[in-house]
Amino acid sequence: MNEIIDFKKQRFIRDCKEFLKTGKITDNLRTSVVSATPGHVEYLKKNLDKDTKRLVDIVIDKIREKSRKNLTTSRTRINFLASSVLENLCTEDTKFAIPEVIKRYRESINPVKALYYDLQEIMFLYEDRPKNKHHMFLIEKFKNTQEFETILLAIDKDLEDLKECKERINELKVEFNFSNTSEYIKKIVDLHNEMLQWKKLFHAFPEWINDNTTEDTSATRTSLYNTLKKFFC
Repeated sequence: MNEIIDFKKQRFIRDCKEFLKTGKITDNLRTSVVSATPGHVEYLKKNLDKDTKRLVDIVIDKIREKSRKNLTTSRTRINFLASSVLENLCTEDTKFAIPEVIKRYRESINPVKALYYDLQEIMFLYEDRPKNKHHMFLIEKFKNTQEFETILLAIDKDLEDLKECKERINELKVEFNFSNTSEYIKKIVDLHNEMLQWKKLFHAFPEWINDNTTEDTSATRTSLYNTLKKFFC
C-alpha cells in the first residue's frame, strides 16, 4: 500500500531548502516555523533522512532567531516613534493650563484633558444652575466659541500627528511581520479616540450654554437632555 503524500510537509521541506539557498522566507515557512510546537516539529521531521532532519533543524533555528531580532527591532522602532509623538503633543503646552482646573487633578495631566473632564462634569451635573463657583467660572469663560479656537487648533495638530503615527506603525508591523501590540501602540490609539471626544465636546459646549441659559426650568431640563443625548449617544 502506497504511503499518502503530505503535500504541506513536502512544501515545507522545499521552502527550507530554498531558504538555505537564497535566504528567502516564504509566508508559509515563517508561519510554520514561528507557530510550530515541539510536537509539530517532530511530525515535520518524521520519516526524513538524517541530512534532511539536520536541514530542518538549521532552518528552524535561523528563522526563529531572525524573528526574534525582527521582533526586537520592530518593537524598538515602534516604541521610539510612538513615544516621540506622545512627548511632543501640542495640547500639553502650559498655555492651556488653567490653575483652577489643573489643581483638581494630578500634576502631570494633559491640561486640555483636564478641561474636558471639568466641562463634561458641568454638563452631567447641571440642574437649572451651576453646582458651584468653579462651574460658574468655566461657564462664563467658555461661553463663546472663540475661547476654544487655539485649543481646537492644538487638538487638530495632535490628531494629525497621532494618525500619521498610527499609519507609520502599521507600515512597520507589515515590514517586520509584527503582529503583537504594545503599551505605546495602545496609548496612541486610545489618545486619538479620546481627542476626538474632546473636540466634539468643545465644539458643543458654547451651544450647550446657550441652550441652558433660560429661566424656564422645564425647558432647561429638556434642552439639557437633548444636548447630552446628542453629544454622548
